[in-house]
Amino acid sequence: MADEFLTADEINQHFTAMGHSVDLINDTIADDTEAKKMNGGEAGAKAMVKRNTDHLELQLAKDWAKDDGRDKSSYEDAITAGKAYIDS
Repeated sequence: MADEFLTADEINQHFTAMGHSVDLINDTIADDTEAKKMNGGEAGAKAMVKRNTDHLELQLAKDWAKDDGRDKSSYEDAITAGKAYIDS
């Protein structure tokens, strides 16, 4: 499906999924014990955070996200924090 043909409902679904990525990144940074257990250790937890930061970056680069008037600071902050966690 082309981005220019997304309905408002589909855009909302994308933002909901992005919110889940924000929560996952922030929760992992706050305490990565469970993420390490579920993902095979530190490298796996960092890979999971990377997938989620990549997801946020990809979505924010799309026209429908750029054109949407929502505050995107929580997504941008999670990307920044996620990258710092990955590099630590």
